Amino acid sequence: MKITFDLKFLIAANASFTVSYMTITGAIDQYISFAGEGNAFGFCAMAFFLGLMCLVSSISRPETTKS
Repeated sequence: MKITFDLKFLIAANASFTVSYMTITGAIDQYISFAGEGNAFGFCAMAFFLGLMCLVSSISRPETTKS
């Protein structure tokens, strides 16, 4: 079984996971000021789920044709 990766979704997943990690470690506070901890948590969760969706979307199996 051959699996292929769609590069544009894989890059978006990597960027989303990076933003999520930066939010967890607090490094993103240099760029974005959140109104509270709940906002930072929601931002982190949404970035993480976006990364998961992009990662799942990047994996595809080529169609096989029978002649």
